[in-house]
Amino acid sequence: MEIEMSDFEITERAPIPTDRRLRIAEVREVQMVSPHMKRITVGSSALEGFPVKRPAQWVKLFVPVADSERSSGRAYTIRYFYENDAEMDIDFVLHGDGPCSTWAERAKPGDVIQMAGPRGGYRYDESAEHLLIGGDETALPAIGAILEDLPETAKVTAFLEVPEDSDKQQIITKASADIHWISRKGAPIGSSRELQDAMMTTDLSKENGQVWFSAEAGVVRDVRRHFVADCGFDRSRVIAAGYWKKGETDFKDPDS
Repeated sequence: MEIEMSDFEITERAPIPTDRRLRIAEVREVQMVSPHMKRITVGSSALEGFPVKRPAQWVKLFVPVADSERSSGRAYTIRYFYENDAEMDIDFVLHGDGPCSTWAERAKPGDVIQMAGPRGGYRYDESAEHLLIGGDETALPAIGAILEDLPETAKVTAFLEVPEDSDKQQIITKASADIHWISRKGAPIGSSRELQDAMMTTDLSKENGQVWFSAEAGVVRDVRRHFVADCGFDRSRVIAAGYWKKGETDFKDPDS
């Protein structure tokens, strides 16, 4: 029997967008940045030409899970990207639960992961005369990347919450930055109001100020409402996203 091509319906698959294409990378180096944060350097030829163009871009990581054929994916900020070496640093908060944190605690050179991205990122608004930035330890990789990328003309006030005094990090920036570290002194994350109170009591002009903030979703909601609803900031000047939410393992902020 002769088969005609017209007997079949031919469909063309749309090309996979670059930021959704899975890339394989291996762990090259592991180091502790602080008692609760581990920096893992990953790299491969698949990261050559990876389009990292601005600070606080993120990738979706897929790590192997014990006793499971499926990998588990979570979003993580690119802390540093080394274009010439096709490598990147990703900082993991070691909080004792969750597939990615568990994987990071045990990661060693040679381990293999998959990733897709990058997405997001922060664009500095040169018209802003004062940047107010803040977050808990989950936002620290993004905040560090932003502060280190700012020009020397930028004026910044930053509030950074960490689990212990020993979790403070050295952040070098050319900007005129007033950086305040808030230690919970061992208290659980999300158990204190000190971070959000510091953000909400800072004097900031709605005409020429800008806010960047990330922490637990409920805290972020309160800070966002304060500046937009109570203080009258234009929504475009308040960049606020919940990086996590109490009781959820893979939270995605619908308002970010």
